[in-house]
Amino acid sequence: MRAAVITAPGQLETRELPLPEAGPGQVRIKVVATGVCGTDLHLLRGHFHAVLPLVPGHEIAGIIDQVGPGVRGFKEGDPVALDPVVSCGSCHYCQKGLRQHCEHYQALGVTTAGGFAEYVVAPATNAYTVGPLPLEVAAFAEPLGCVAWGILRLRPEPASKALLFGAGPIGLLLLQALLASGASSVTVVDPISERLELARSLGANRTLQTSPEVIPQLRDLEPYGFDIVSEATGRTEVVQEMPNLTARGGKMLIFGVSPEEASVSFSPYQIYHHDLTVVGSFSLNATVPMALEWLSSKRVQVESLITHRLPIEGLHQALDYKNHPGMAGAQKVLIKPDLL
Repeated sequence: MRAAVITAPGQLETRELPLPEAGPGQVRIKVVATGVCGTDLHLLRGHFHAVLPLVPGHEIAGIIDQVGPGVRGFKEGDPVALDPVVSCGSCHYCQKGLRQHCEHYQALGVTTAGGFAEYVVAPATNAYTVGPLPLEVAAFAEPLGCVAWGILRLRPEPASKALLFGAGPIGLLLLQALLASGASSVTVVDPISERLELARSLGANRTLQTSPEVIPQLRDLEPYGFDIVSEATGRTEVVQEMPNLTARGGKMLIFGVSPEEASVSFSPYQIYHHDLTVVGSFSLNATVPMALEWLSSKRVQVESLITHRLPIEGLHQALDYKNHPGMAGAQKVLIKPDLL
């Protein structure tokens, strides 16, 4: 089979690999679509403790074409989305219900072979049937599952006024999830005007383009602050400003992936005196069903986020788009192995 392989930091090749076989408790998926994520760019750079060589790709949807021994509830031809998190189920964190913090954590496309290939093998427990949902849409189950976990961590209160920094693919999913979870309004900030236009089409009440004046503008819009301030940027300068824009009694969601060595400086007195809640959200935690429900009900719409469809050999180009936000109008790029 054809597969994209990170062979060393900064080196990506398309290779012919042996076709994997589904073992006990596993299914083999013929990949239809795998979304390209910022994590894939980090892995290419050798971050996240990447073990190379690696077939990346963790936002996977496809069709089961082989069922391993002992698997029940699935058959060949079933369309599925995959949860990439493979947990042991018995360690301290798994027993606490935090499977994404498993002490023996594995993940498809991150530590083991993923979806930028014609086929991928996964535990059957990680596959979710998607019914009539188009598989290009089902490929969003993983990133939207991450957003769903953020929402469960945040627990927005009804009629909250929310502020969101970042209108990339994850930011636009988070925008819709906030609205679906009770926020009465969401204000979105991003440097790229085309992304803000898309945010408005997906329900953003107000949009502001990043500029030196944006912080004073936000304070003018909500003099008492926003009930929820969230970021999907990973930029420390954004996180640094979040407490100053959050209403007393409000919540901050740090969702973007900052560099591991990055730091910001908060006033503990401000957090204490303003009754602020600071929430982190890592990965997804059995939230693919919630994501699929949002997608099936169209409470979250993703078709307009798909801007490019490329073959496996186009992963170089897709990662270049990730490295240069706004390049070629790219939002979500899907790798589709059947494209040649």
